[in-house]
Amino acid sequence: MLTITGEVRKVLPSSYTNRKTGEEVSQAVLVLEPSNERQNYEITFNSKQLQNGVVAEWECLKGKIASIEVMLYVNHQHGFHKFSAAGNGKPTEGKS
Repeated sequence: MLTITGEVRKVLPSSYTNRKTGEEVSQAVLVLEPSNERQNYEITFNSKQLQNGVVAEWECLKGKIASIEVMLYVNHQHGFHKFSAAGNGKPTEGKS
């Protein structure tokens, strides 16, 4: 697990439709801007984390510095990586 710290920019809905069942699966993306880099981090929340109210918690932190624990998925074949929120997806205790 990794911890990412940065300024909370926005939380965007990112739902998709499951091809097999036709149901809409809720997801969201948190955008954090690190203080020492130009490229923002995008962290994905799954539907279970959304049910626990993480979006409202992160919305309250817009413009403030916060930290989140993430898992990193790397696909070398297609050349991309993805951060997913770990655990409950809430800000970690050490936020400033």
